[in-house]
Amino acid sequence: MTPRARLRLTCALGAALVAVALAGAPAFASTPAPSPSPTPTPTPTAAPDVLTPLVDCVQDAPLGAVTSRTVVLGYRSSATSPVTVTPGSGADDLSPGTPDRGQPSTFLPGEHHGVWLLTVDAAAEPSLTWTLGGRSATIDATAPACTDATAIVLSTPATATSSGTVAVSATVTRFLLAAPDTGTVAFAVDGGSSTTVPVGPGGIARTDLPAPAAGAHTVTATFAPAAGSTLRPATTAAPLTVAAASGALAVAADSVVSGSTSVTVHVTRTGASAPVTVDFATVDGTAHAGTDYVAASGALALAAGQAAATATVSLPARAPGSPASVFFVVLQRATADVSGAVAMVSLPAVPVAAPASAAVGGAGGGGAADAASALPQGDPTAHTPLGAAPVGQDLLLLLGAALVAVGGVAGIIGLFRSVRPRDGLL
Repeated sequence: MTPRARLRLTCALGAALVAVALAGAPAFASTPAPSPSPTPTPTPTAAPDVLTPLVDCVQDAPLGAVTSRTVVLGYRSSATSPVTVTPGSGADDLSPGTPDRGQPSTFLPGEHHGVWLLTVDAAAEPSLTWTLGGRSATIDATAPACTDATAIVLSTPATATSSGTVAVSATVTRFLLAAPDTGTVAFAVDGGSSTTVPVGPGGIARTDLPAPAAGAHTVTATFAPAAGSTLRPATTAAPLTVAAASGALAVAADSVVSGSTSVTVHVTRTGASAPVTVDFATVDGTAHAGTDYVAASGALALAAGQAAATATVSLPARAPGSPASVFFVVLQRATADVSGAVAMVSLPAVPVAAPASAAVGGAGGGGAADAASALPQGDPTAHTPLGAAPVGQDLLLLLGAALVAVGGVAGIIGLFRSVRPRDGLL
């Protein structure tokens, strides 16, 4: 094969290999980036009938051919949580004309005034309607003038108990002007007899109302302008929940006996209608925390219908000889009346450890009791245990007895001579 032929064959084989490699490899074409997900359009929340639009006042200011009208608006919501409505969605619209003019979209529970100011050309738009859910309010020249309109904000506790009184307050305001400091506010519960108090500086009026029976109630506050004033009256309402009164709380502790490792403290009440909470804490007396007891504190909660709650105070082992002592458990910051705020815990004395008893052997006794004799060593009156004599000496005594019986005095002399080298008595 000629060199030229070999070159052609080599090129052909190379081209074939490249083709095969490219055919098996993945394509290098760029993959288009995923398109961003479209931002979801908020779904309008249809305003339920819990929302009511309020036109607080209007103020016209003629400016040549144009009359600038400033409108102060508010709302009332009977919902228990915020309600969201999208302006211009059909449920929160102004008409005619542009439906969305910056009106609120979130509505909090309660009555709110002066939350939104709208300025329009009264000559071009003499009348507008604000529709909120299924309710609407008309904005025109018949609305109260802002120089005379008033609003009242009522403050009541979220809950109260059926015993005692309920503290309430009201603040009277004027839109775009200072609050009045004259006139009166009449407070009433469920439309009953009212308590009237004068309006003080800053438009504030306060009073204490007798607490009604347990249950849900409505407190109203009505502002009456002073005689001859051009101010307009205003009224508002707020809910009040009253719980049944709780019986008075008292604290007591169990008795402590020798060897006790803890003591139980009991908080009780005579009536168990309403839920209450109370804090407790230990206080040193003659007993000291860390030595005679373990300091303890905390909060106890008694649910509605619960008459008692308990807490435990640990008692460490006390040293022998510790005297009798006491510490106290006190109640603090209770949400109900307290008839007994302090309990005393008495700790008994700890006896001193008794020494080993001295035992004196009785007649014919022996063994360990005799070894513990309280008599001094070498005392000739000390009892000598019988078992302590050597066995050989016992045999000699037996033989001596026999000799006495046989040999008389001679036998006795022989006995003593045999015993003398052993006991050293003679």
